[in-house]
Amino acid sequence: MNRRLLAVPALAFAVLAVAGCSSRTGGTANPAPSAEPSGSESASQPAAGSAPRVPSPLNAASITSDACATLNAAGRSALSLGDGTPRSTANGPSCTFQEAADPGNQIDVTTVTANKNGLQDVYDTKANDAYFDETQVSGYPAVYAAAADDRKDGKCGLFVGVTDELSVNILVQYDNGAGAADPCPVAQKFGESMVQTLMGG
Repeated sequence: MNRRLLAVPALAFAVLAVAGCSSRTGGTANPAPSAEPSGSESASQPAAGSAPRVPSPLNAASITSDACATLNAAGRSALSLGDGTPRSTANGPSCTFQEAADPGNQIDVTTVTANKNGLQDVYDTKANDAYFDETQVSGYPAVYAAAADDRKDGKCGLFVGVTDELSVNILVQYDNGAGAADPCPVAQKFGESMVQTLMGG
């Protein structure tokens, strides 16, 4: 059964997750907008505890207006996902992808254009997160993070830095199958397919 989607406003939290209840309402997890960095800060090397720099910025022009462009047809097919349904949020363009065979399994993706500091905004507010695990996605800096730890309930939030100024939030919400028991590998696979898509692959 399709779940009702809620557009989450930009609030002063690192990651917003919709708490699970009996009907498991869907949502997006996004960091709060922050001020533009000064020229001297952006030119300096990252300080200890700050987000890693993006090694080779991806061409993110297409996803700043359409988050459904995060996956091409090959990527959707590999993950057994439908075309995606676009929507707008205060944090940036979003897209909901549902499994073709099981619409109860969905992935909400948001291009976080409301923030101008990419992953650094997520790092700056990590004290608000229930979990915060650094990782990489196809060589790009990323972090698993969410305000509520619902991983055992099929939810996992992943932020991927596609440029130093832009991150993409991937929120897996699976009710059934292997992804419901272990959702973070699903987010990882989505991120890898997204990187390939933005590379033109």
